[in-house]
Amino acid sequence: MIMGFNTDIEREGVAYHVQTEPRKGAGIETTVYTHGAVIHKLTTSYRELLNSPDYSDEKAKRMLEDQHRQIIARIRAGEIVPPASLSPSA
Repeated sequence: MIMGFNTDIEREGVAYHVQTEPRKGAGIETTVYTHGAVIHKLTTSYRELLNSPDYSDEKAKRMLEDQHRQIIARIRAGEIVPPASLSPSA
């Protein structure tokens, strides 16, 4: 069984919760929350890997981890931000 990842980070006074998990149908879903609200979601497929003779749970786990890290990097770079109504100054 492949487990997901959860990370809490802070950027410019805003707390983000990043959750990445495998979904039925060979999907990887990463959701970013701020103040309990979803502010970003990315779903990708790993069906091609799943149907490959090279499939392993370790490779699928690596795909989950890579996607999780990419979203965290985008938050740190300021590419993913909450809407103004959820920002600390609102």
